Amino acid sequence: MNSNNDIENTRKVSARKWDELLDRYFSSVILPKVDTERVMTLTRLKILHERMSRSRSMWRMISLCSVAACFAIVVAMTVAYREEKGVAASSVILADGTASDDTGLDDYNELNVPAGQRMTLMLADGTRLMANSRSQVRYPSRFDGDTRRIWASGEVYLEVAKDADRPFVMSGDGFDVTVLGTTFCVSSYHPGKASIVLVEGSVAVTTDTHECIRMRPSQKVDIAEGSVDGISVVDTSFYTCWTKGAIMLKDQTLGEVAERLSIYYDVDIETDPTLYNRRLYGHLDLKEDIGEVLSVLCSTISMDADKASDDSRRYRLTAR
Repeated sequence: MNSNNDIENTRKVSARKWDELLDRYFSSVILPKVDTERVMTLTRLKILHERMSRSRSMWRMISLCSVAACFAIVVAMTVAYREEKGVAASSVILADGTASDDTGLDDYNELNVPAGQRMTLMLADGTRLMANSRSQVRYPSRFDGDTRRIWASGEVYLEVAKDADRPFVMSGDGFDVTVLGTTFCVSSYHPGKASIVLVEGSVAVTTDTHECIRMRPSQKVDIAEGSVDGISVVDTSFYTCWTKGAIMLKDQTLGEVAERLSIYYDVDIETDPTLYNRRLYGHLDLKEDIGEVLSVLCSTISMDADKASDDSRRYRLTAR
């Protein structure tokens, strides 16, 4: 018993000594005084800084959104303007009258030529394409794969860039024209009918009925309802003169010329039966206004060109 009491007393004495030592240590140590006002000030400044940072970020985001919205409006207005002019929004009409693709997209773009106009398009492979009045061309921004393919209707003239590894294919209504690098033109204004004229080089024409014709320069192949309707040798300048803004008149009748003008200017020209077979020679400049062109014809042939009172797009050619 005494032994246990001694041990307990010893422990209590030891604890008191440790407490005394700790009290003397803390009383001798001078702890720094905490500046509570400074801490509060710094805390307020930090909160204010964080709020200002969030505010700047918010205004930066609003500014970016505003710029993006303005850009979108400009693009939308540009698209609307191009479509109003009859030109696909995926093409840019340059100052010299050419059309250049600037979309950078992989899908097909579309070029629609207004009546009475002609446009030039440079394709991604360097091919030069001229599209006549009321023609439509669909083409890719770039040519991927082993084939360069476009689609066209109306009247087009192509100077195809040479590429032996990738044939160029122009698809039309009922036919395909395959080339490696050459010059040719295609006319397909009437549904189910088309004609291909080879200026130089070589092309292969394949029809929907699986006919295949290897053309030679100065040949013309006529297509009707997906089949070959005739092959002939022609003066290619007669079929390409429209690229220079003219129509060649080589023993054509007035009725035939009136039909070509009707297609070009998208108007209806009715020819007096007594004038229909009058033969014409020379060349006729394609001016911007059909009225000017008809005035030139009237000065060549004794006739009048009257506009219908009920339809501004309809004309009648009558003998004087």
